[in-house]
Amino acid sequence: MFFYRADPLDKPLIFITGAPRSGTSIITKVICFHSDTAILIENIFGNRRRHWTKAEFWNSPKTLRSEVKKIFRNLNEPIVGNKVCTPDVWSVDDIMTFGNLFQDFKIVFVVRDPIQVALSRFYREDYEAEFNQAARRNILLDFRSRFFTYSSSWRQSIETFWKLRDGFPEKVYVVYYEDFGRNFDNQVERLCDFLNLPLHDNMLNWHQLPHRDARGELKHNLKYPDRPINVRQYSVEDLTEDIRSMLLKALASVKSHRELWLAREL
Repeated sequence: MFFYRADPLDKPLIFITGAPRSGTSIITKVICFHSDTAILIENIFGNRRRHWTKAEFWNSPKTLRSEVKKIFRNLNEPIVGNKVCTPDVWSVDDIMTFGNLFQDFKIVFVVRDPIQVALSRFYREDYEAEFNQAARRNILLDFRSRFFTYSSSWRQSIETFWKLRDGFPEKVYVVYYEDFGRNFDNQVERLCDFLNLPLHDNMLNWHQLPHRDARGELKHNLKYPDRPINVRQYSVEDLTEDIRSMLLKALASVKSHRELWLAREL
C-alpha cells in the first residue's frame, strides 16, 4: 500500500518508456486512469537528445530535484509518473538519474514490432526537424537514411531495456504492444500486478476521460485521439518498391533483435 507524503519525491514513481511510436502514450493513459496514479505525458524537463539540448539544472542533483518538485507538487495522487521515449529523447542514464530522485520507482518498457515503428515514424515525423545537426554529430544512431535511423533507434531501445532490467530486475516490466492491444483486459491485469495496484475499472475505459499533459493539466486527446486501442498494422506490400527496399535493408540490421521480439523472449 502506498501512502501520500508532503514531499512529492517521497512518492513512488512509475516511469513509462520505449522507442518512439511504440505505444508508450497509450500505456501511459491506461495507467494514469487508476485512481491512485497521476502520470505525465512526456515532460522532458529541458532534456531532448534529438535536438542535443539539456537544461543546466541537470548538472546538479539539487537543482534537478527542485525543478522536478515544481511539476509534481500539485499532484495529489499517492503515485506519480512520467513518460519519455528512449533513446532518442532520454538515455538510460537520464532515466536512472530521474528515477533515483524518488522514494522508489518502477519502469514499464513498451516494445512494438520494428517494422510498424519504422513505418509509423516514416509517415508521421518530420525527419529533418526531429534530429538537428548537433544531434546527428553526437548521438550514436545510424543516419545513413531515415529507416536506418529508425531501426537503430529501435535496436538501442531494446538494449536500453536490457540495461535497465539487468540493473533492476524487480523494477522493470516489458509490455509487448501488439499483445496489449489484442488481449487488453488480461494485459491490464498483469500490468497492475507488476505495479502492485488493484485493478481499477476506469483503466479498462481509459479513453473516456482526460489525461495529464506534461505539466499535469487534465486534457482530452493528448497527442492522439482517445479511443479504444486498435493495433494498426502498416503493410509492407503497399509500399513503393524503392521505399520497401530501403525499409528491408535497414531491418536486416536488427534481425536478431526482432527474432527475440517475435519469440517474446526479450
